[in-house]
Amino acid sequence: MCGETNRPTFGGTIAVIFPRENRWSSNDSNASLSSSPESVSSFASSSSTASMSSYSLFFRETDATTRKTRAIFRTEDTETYRALRECRNVDMRIDAPLYQFSLNMEQDKSFTTANSMDIEFELPERLDLGVSEKGVIGRQVTVREEGGSILGVGVVGYN
Repeated sequence: MCGETNRPTFGGTIAVIFPRENRWSSNDSNASLSSSPESVSSFASSSSTASMSSYSLFFRETDATTRKTRAIFRTEDTETYRALRECRNVDMRIDAPLYQFSLNMEQDKSFTTANSMDIEFELPERLDLGVSEKGVIGRQVTVREEGGSILGVGVVGYN
């Protein structure tokens, strides 16, 4: 990456997620399953995500014994943190259908991190954190409240 920044690096990968202030049309089931740029921009307004700021989504490998990946949502904005926590279930899709996970926000494992504004999950499978046919680098990530609002869209890169 080019340029100077104050942001510390943590290794692994990161996607900066930019929230959408809108809700999918409940009548458009095909759009709700897609994460293409065209479908992401075709939805109507929602107040539940209107106060959200951008946030980070980190992916890190767990130890060699579990062979899984951790996903960590991180924000410094209390409104964004509250909006994410209020969602019971969240769909996370990486270039759907490459990877797709349903995350239960009540099963957050962030008690293991030092940052109180983290929301952490162990994904059910290990992601390829590189550039390859199954790799996540350069892929679009869509985070969506199950059955409702788009919570944000970003692209995965190296941290």
